[in-house]
Amino acid sequence: MTSAQLIQIIKSLTGESLRQAFASWLFPLLLIYCGLIITLAGTIRFTNIPLASDYESAERAPLEEAKRLGTEELKKTGVPLIQGEIQILFGSIKIPWVKFRENAVNYFETLLVFFTSDAAGIIFTLIWTAGFIPEFLQGFWWNMLRIRPISLTLLLITKTIAIFLVVLTYATILISGTWVALGFATGVWEGNFLWAIPILLLQFVCFFPVSIFLGTWTRSTTVAIFGSIAFWFICWLVNHARMNLFLSDASNSTSDLSSWFIHFSYWILPKPIDFSIFLSDLMGTMKEFPPPQSWSNAYELGKVIPKLSIVSSLISSAVVFWIACIELNNPSKE
Repeated sequence: MTSAQLIQIIKSLTGESLRQAFASWLFPLLLIYCGLIITLAGTIRFTNIPLASDYESAERAPLEEAKRLGTEELKKTGVPLIQGEIQILFGSIKIPWVKFRENAVNYFETLLVFFTSDAAGIIFTLIWTAGFIPEFLQGFWWNMLRIRPISLTLLLITKTIAIFLVVLTYATILISGTWVALGFATGVWEGNFLWAIPILLLQFVCFFPVSIFLGTWTRSTTVAIFGSIAFWFICWLVNHARMNLFLSDASNSTSDLSSWFIHFSYWILPKPIDFSIFLSDLMGTMKEFPPPQSWSNAYELGKVIPKLSIVSSLISSAVVFWIACIELNNPSKE
C-alpha cells in the first residue's frame, strides 16, 4: 500500500467517523454541553476588580492593612485595595473577590478545565466515542475494506487515527471557544488555558484503547461505555492511592505488600491525576490554586515526574491497543 492510498483511507475513515459523531444519540447532548460551558464563560463579569498590568508592581493591600493606614495614606502608596465582585450567569451568582482580575480569570480557568480536559471532559469524550469501534466493525466500511488486501491491524490503526482527528476537532472547538468567550467577557487574554487541548487529546490517547479492545472483543457499545468509565475510575483510584502513600500517616498504616501493589499498578496504568497536575503546572496555577494536599505533597517531593508518567501511560495504551489488534485478528471473530 502506498502512502497516498493510506492517506486516502484515513481521509475516508475520518469522514465516516464524523458521520458517526453527528449520528450519535449523544451528539445533541454534546452540543448542549459545549454551549453551556462556553455560555458560562461568556457570562462572567467583574465589578471593581482592577488589572494587575495597570500597576508597576502586582501588589495589593490586605483589608487589615488598609484599615491600619487609612484611605488617604493607602492612596499615596499606589497599592490598590480590592473589594470587588465576580458575577456569573448574568449576575445570578455573586462571589466577593479581593485579588486582581488576572487572578480571577486564572481561578475560572482552573474550574473550567475540570469540564473541558480534566475528569468531566475526558469521561464525556470517552462515552461519546465508545460506540465508534463497535459500529464500525459491523458497518458498511468495514465489510467493504475487508475484501481488499489490507491487514485488519492497519484498518484498526487508520480508524483510530480518524477518531483522534475527530476528537481533536471537538477539543479545539470546545476549549478555544471557551477561551475566546472568557477573553471577551473579562478582557484578559492569557493563552495558557489552551494547553487544555493537547492534554485532553493526550489523555484520550491513553484511555481510548480500552474502549477499542472492548469494542473488538464484544462488539457492544454498552460494554465499551461502561468498561471505559470503570477503567478510568480504577486508574484514578490507583493514582490517588499512590499520592496518599507520601503522606506520613498513610505511609505508616500501609503494609509493604499493599504499598508495592499500589506503586506497581500506578506505573502500568494511565495516570489521570498526574495529567491534572501537569496541566495546572503548564497554566501556572499550581501555587495560587493548589490541588488537594496529598497531590501537592507528592508533586513537591518530586514523586510526580511528568515525562515518565506520560511515557509509561502511552506504553500502557500501546499494549492495550496491541491486545485489541490480536483480538481483531482472532479467527473466531470472523
